[in-house]
Amino acid sequence: MKERTIISQLVLGAICLLAIGCNTPDAPSITTYSPESGPAETLITVEGTDFVDLQAIDFNEEIAADFNPSFGKETALLFRVPADAIVGDNMVSIVTDHGETSFPFKVTLDAPSVFDFGPKSANVGAEIWITGKNFFEPLEVLFFDSIPGNILYAQEDSLVVEVPPNVQRGRIKVKANGGFSITPELFFSTEEILINDFDGNGIRSETENWIFFGVDETASNAVTNNSPNPIDGNFLKLSGDVDPQTLLLGGTLSNLSPDFDVFGITSDLNSTFIEFQINSNGQEDTHLIIGLNEKDGSPNDFTETIILDGEGWQLVSIPLNRFADITGATPDPQKLKQIKLLLSNDLGSNQKLEANIDNLKFVLIL
Repeated sequence: MKERTIISQLVLGAICLLAIGCNTPDAPSITTYSPESGPAETLITVEGTDFVDLQAIDFNEEIAADFNPSFGKETALLFRVPADAIVGDNMVSIVTDHGETSFPFKVTLDAPSVFDFGPKSANVGAEIWITGKNFFEPLEVLFFDSIPGNILYAQEDSLVVEVPPNVQRGRIKVKANGGFSITPELFFSTEEILINDFDGNGIRSETENWIFFGVDETASNAVTNNSPNPIDGNFLKLSGDVDPQTLLLGGTLSNLSPDFDVFGITSDLNSTFIEFQINSNGQEDTHLIIGLNEKDGSPNDFTETIILDGEGWQLVSIPLNRFADITGATPDPQKLKQIKLLLSNDLGSNQKLEANIDNLKFVLIL
C-alpha cells in the first residue's frame, strides 16, 4: 500500500513537470516591424510571439532602449530609438528570460525641411538656392520628383543647384539621410529669347539699324557705357528734352528688315514676359511706353506703360497679358515681330527725362 502511494506521487509529479514544461514560453520571434529606419526618438512597433519576461531591448548590444512593459504584450512591443543610437545600420536585439531575437534598423539623421528657394523660375543651367535645415549626406535634389539637379554647393542649411534639362514645372524635392522634403511652391523652367544686350548679342543686336526718332540720341550714339555706370558693358540710352507741343519725347524700335521675321516665341500669352533692366539716372516720374507689333495680325500697337522711380538699375518683368491695343485686344506671342521703347511726358514735367535700358529679352515659362 505504501509503495502504491509513492508510485502515485511520482506519477503526479511527472505530470506536473510535464504541465509546467508545456507552459514555459519559447524564445521570442518577430513577424513584422515598422518603420525600417528613422532618426532618434522614432517610435518602433514590433509584432511577433513570446514577448514575455522581457529583459532588454538593445541597439548593437550596446545602447539600451527605454521601454515600459505596460505598453507591450505577448505579441507586440512599442519603444523608441535611443537618443544616443549610432547613426547608420544597427541590429536591434529583443531579450527575454527565454531567449532573444533581433532585426536590422537604420538610424538616420532628422528629416530635411525646405523653407524657401529662388529664383522661382530659371533657365536650364542656371543656379537656384534652397534654404532649410538637416541637409545631411547623402543628398539628392530632384526637379519634378524625378530629374536630378547638379548640387554645386551644400551646407546643412543651404544648397545651390544647377537646373537640369527637360524640366518644365513642378516642385523640387530635397532627399537627405533622414528622408525628403518638398518645396512649398512650384518651380518653373524658363527659356530666354534675348532681343539685345547692346553688347552685340541678341536677335536684334544690330542697334545701328534700329530706327530712332524724336530723341537726343541717334543710332550712332544711343549705345553707351557711362552716365549711369553700366551693369556690364553697354546699354541703350533714351532721353529727351520736354517739348510743350507733344507728349512723345522719342524712342526706338527694333529694326524691321526683310532679314528679320517674328521673335520665335513658343509660349502662350500668360506664360510669356518681356524683361529688361532699367535706370532713370535719378529722374523721377519718367513714363516708358513699351509697344509690340504683330506680323499678319493687328495693325495697332499693343502697349504697356511703366513709371520709373528709384535709384540705380532695376529689373522689370512684365507679362504679355498686360499688353493691349486701342480696341482692348491682347497680342498673339507667336506673331510678335517688333518692339518699341518710347519716352512720354504724361506728367508734364519740365525736366529732361531719361531711360537707360539693358538686357532686353522675352522670358518663356515652359
